[in-house]
Amino acid sequence: MKHASIPIVLLGSMMSIVLAVPSAWATKDAQPDPTGSTVSVCKSPYKKKPVPAKALTALVHAHERWVEYRGNPQAHRAELCQADLSRALLVGANLERAEMEGVVLRRANLNLTVLIQASLAGADFTGATMEGANVAGADLRRATFTGANLARVIGDEAALFDAALTGAKLREATFERAQFEGANLSFADMTGGNFVEAYFYGAILRKAVLSDADLMGADLRRTMLADANLSRANLQGVLFDNAQLERAQLIEADLESAYLPEANLRGANLRDSILRGSDLRFADLYGAGLPEADLEGANLEEASLVKATLRSAKLRMAILYHTTLDETDFRDAHLNRAVLIGARGTRAVFTKADMAEVYAPKSFLRQSRFDKANLEAANLVAADLGGSNFTEANLTQANLQEAILRDALFVKADLSGARLDAADIRGADLRGAILTTAVGLTQSQLNTACVDEQTKLPNELTRPAPCRTAKKRTKP
Repeated sequence: MKHASIPIVLLGSMMSIVLAVPSAWATKDAQPDPTGSTVSVCKSPYKKKPVPAKALTALVHAHERWVEYRGNPQAHRAELCQADLSRALLVGANLERAEMEGVVLRRANLNLTVLIQASLAGADFTGATMEGANVAGADLRRATFTGANLARVIGDEAALFDAALTGAKLREATFERAQFEGANLSFADMTGGNFVEAYFYGAILRKAVLSDADLMGADLRRTMLADANLSRANLQGVLFDNAQLERAQLIEADLESAYLPEANLRGANLRDSILRGSDLRFADLYGAGLPEADLEGANLEEASLVKATLRSAKLRMAILYHTTLDETDFRDAHLNRAVLIGARGTRAVFTKADMAEVYAPKSFLRQSRFDKANLEAANLVAADLGGSNFTEANLTQANLQEAILRDALFVKADLSGARLDAADIRGADLRGAILTTAVGLTQSQLNTACVDEQTKLPNELTRPAPCRTAKKRTKP
């Protein structure tokens, strides 16, 4: 995204630059030491010294002339590395490409200041006000912005490696393609900010606020986002590999086609979020809330959904291959044509879920609830569903060959056209079930189950004696 240039604010014929008397700690804490190999040797006469107001005014104006036309004999590039500019008033100053490594700008007023491509590695902006400033392309490695106000700042392609932005305010700021690798943004307010394709690898964003922010295509691999607020954020195509998102708020966030393999989402709130086509392989979603979430076509291979809530979630054609589903809540969810090969869990809840054409051979879902669920044409070949509840479920045309259905409840279930070849139905409760056109059901199988006068059987089979223990059975 391109942005219009920020105009330089002129007050009368000259810009007023006011430098307050520095406090005793300002000189003492001027840091970090710029002698590292990545920072040039400081040649400023004001190294670790306060700059007198008149001298600062002259330096700024000479630099502005240098930016405008370097051939001007009165033009000079500003050399302010490690200078003490605490509480300086530099509103609207043009310091583009200025040499300011390690400069101290604590509590300075830099509103609308232009710092495009300025050298500011190790600079200290603690408590500074920088609303509307332009730091696009600036070198801000290891800079400190603790508690600084960077609202509406433009920082496209700025380098902020290992920068400290704890508690900084970046509301509506723009940092497209900026580099935040290893930066600390804990408690930062980034509401409504533009961080498209920004690089946050290994950054710390604990309890940061990113609601309504645009991070499309950003790199957030191995980031710490525990307790962060990303509600309504645009996270399409974001890389979250191995990211820590425990208890993160992702309500209504757009994570379409996002990459979250091995991400930690324990206890995260993803209500109404969009996760279509997202990659959640091996992700940990223990206790996560995903009601009404859209996971159509998402890949949850070997993910953990233990005690997660997916009520009314959309999981059409989702891949849950070998996914762990202990006590997972899928009530009213849409799982039609989802793949649950080898899915494992006990006491999962699929009550009233749409599971038409679900593909779940060899799944292990014992003591689970499928009451009133739609399992039409479901593939449950060799699935272990022992002790599960299928009361009033629609199992028409379902394939239950070799399935383990011991002690399962099929009260008033519709198994018309269902295949039961070699299925283990010992102790299964078939009272009121519809089995008229069931395929592969044998007399020896039926004799091991519980039926009553309302059970509808194939014409070729004889109704066994009513099961005496049927009335004592309870729903799992």
